[in-house]
Amino acid sequence: MMTVADAKRVAQKHYDLLQQDDITKWAETLNKEGKKKALNKVYGDSPDFWWKTGRRYFEQYGVHYKFNRVDQEKENYCKLFFTRYNADGSERGMPVPIHVVRENGAWKVKQASY
Repeated sequence: MMTVADAKRVAQKHYDLLQQDDITKWAETLNKEGKKKALNKVYGDSPDFWWKTGRRYFEQYGVHYKFNRVDQEKENYCKLFFTRYNADGSERGMPVPIHVVRENGAWKVKQASY
């Protein structure tokens, strides 16, 4: 059975993979529609924006993300919040939400914030 802990792991992996600069691995954390858009590099779509923004924050400020809290939990949906940290360990703004859904038995990111 997939738990909230599994959803948190997928969301953390989503943010962590930005640091590796490998869009293919990062896209694996997205739901089917998001993955297709990310790999096809559809300019202006959400996955394109997420990737570019996440990479820019990492490259310019060393931003990394750590789990903050569960906001909503349902059988096939979780809304989680992650705190952003700069390279020096200081917090960067308010915690950001990430929406994770169960798709074909696995948790996948449906919407992310950076």
